[in-house]
Amino acid sequence: MNDVVSFARSAGIAAILTCILTSQAVADDNLVFDFGSPQKFSGMGVQLWPATSHLAERDALMRDLHCKFARVGFTSKVTDEQIKNHMSVAEISSAINRVVDADETTVYSQLHDEINQLHLKLDLVFWEVPQIWCITSGDSEFSHARINPDHIQDYANWIVAHLLYAKRLRLLPGTVELISEPDSAAGTQFSPEQYDALVFAARATLDRNGLASVGIDGPGVASASTVEAYTQVLERTGHISLLTQLSWHDRDTVRRPEPAGFTGVPMGLLAKAHQLPIAITEFTSESPQWERPPYDSGPRNRGDNNAADSPDFAVSVLAEAIKLVGDGANSLSYWQAEDPAWTQDAFGLLNEDGQRKPAAAALQMFSEFILPKCDVASQRQVTFTFGLASACIRSERGLVLATANLSQESRKIDARILNAESPAKVVLGRRFDSHGATPQVVPASTITLDGQNIRFDLPARTAVILELR
Repeated sequence: MNDVVSFARSAGIAAILTCILTSQAVADDNLVFDFGSPQKFSGMGVQLWPATSHLAERDALMRDLHCKFARVGFTSKVTDEQIKNHMSVAEISSAINRVVDADETTVYSQLHDEINQLHLKLDLVFWEVPQIWCITSGDSEFSHARINPDHIQDYANWIVAHLLYAKRLRLLPGTVELISEPDSAAGTQFSPEQYDALVFAARATLDRNGLASVGIDGPGVASASTVEAYTQVLERTGHISLLTQLSWHDRDTVRRPEPAGFTGVPMGLLAKAHQLPIAITEFTSESPQWERPPYDSGPRNRGDNNAADSPDFAVSVLAEAIKLVGDGANSLSYWQAEDPAWTQDAFGLLNEDGQRKPAAAALQMFSEFILPKCDVASQRQVTFTFGLASACIRSERGLVLATANLSQESRKIDARILNAESPAKVVLGRRFDSHGATPQVVPASTITLDGQNIRFDLPARTAVILELR
């Protein structure tokens, strides 16, 4: 009965949103971008798995995406049977050393070379806590784990021992997410208070072991809607000052219709969180539309006629990236670079054969215009439209105006750029839509440029990137 009610509720929400998107007459969307107090955007990255069967293809992908970061899950071959309570960092390090083998060393050595050759900043993430330090509930098929609060320091020691191992492998990261999605049943759950205790314990243990240079990204929750619960506790204890970046994951769902961006994140939180850079350490689209016809499967389940292989999915991914940048994200990391052989999901930009999907081409169309540490204008949408994403970026090359329309109706964009030198011409225009797998040229003649004002048509299910100078 719960599944039926859940399905009915999801279907009802989707139907209401569809009516909203499709019932509006074509009208102007008035956008204002102000560079009076811009935010910095440092670049994009992707989630990597250490082992890959398509190294050359993956390297070429990251070069074409102009990636600045690589986010990698890190672990060792230590098993739960080799772990006991209250082990020190040195004892866990010894356990790691006893199980190191040539295969693992080769994989991590290859990863080091890849990161080094591509000049990427490395961020590591830990997926889950060893079961011995968890409280497990539910049956064997649907069980989920919660941290045992008596073993938070044990887990902090575990993290630091593995980072010392990473250092020996020349894979010491700039930052680390201590636990992936502490609010989710998919991994190991931490309450906001328990996560706060973990941050404090991990920071102290890092510093004691010569790893003061490693920063902490957090809380790394699964949804923007739960960020505030964790940051409120961190603010109350003062431990938010121990974070290097404020991080969370972004996946468009039925509860957060695309493009969601910072929807659900209180603006007060963003203003007061010690001015921390905001890192979206995972983003993609999990909208329920991908599990319905005309597709046989969506990104959660690999198969024929998969939505993740379609240009339509690519438009949604690009729109989410644009929305996140426009809303104030300082960096983004896409989930994920490739479809690994050991999972059944299809979120990767490369398929199992190492071939690029349309989403790779769509993200490249955007990322190739983003230079390091560019400025992003604050913005306001005078007339609000569901399904519209926009961002205006300034670099030494000039201005870039990025827009995406996820509705089913064409929009007329009327944008104004304030506190920036007025562009004289449209240098380049690119369009990516739901009907083709590669970007198309936008003729400059279709863009009206009048000082600070830019006007153009934005068709349904289409993203447009304009370079102005």
